[in-house]
Amino acid sequence: MDAPIVTVRLPASLYAELESLATEEQTDPVEMIGRLVTVASQRRAWLRDLTALREEIRQAGGLRIGATKDQVVERLRQTRREIFEAEYAHLY
Repeated sequence: MDAPIVTVRLPASLYAELESLATEEQTDPVEMIGRLVTVASQRRAWLRDLTALREEIRQAGGLRIGATKDQVVERLRQTRREIFEAEYAHLY
């Protein structure tokens, strides 16, 4: 069974761009619209997850990486050492 069909009015210039994109992707304009909607939905979900992560970090008191450049660099070095030790300590 086919899905219901909706007619959409687009400016000719926008439709020409859509056809151009579809031709480059070797598909039709309807498939191209479907892809664009999928990408937009994925982007929205990613932004929602990023916002939730930022809020979780904020509620946990932030990243606590330091206020000065030297403090940030030292914290990054410490983190790198900790990761190295956790991942490779069993080899030594």
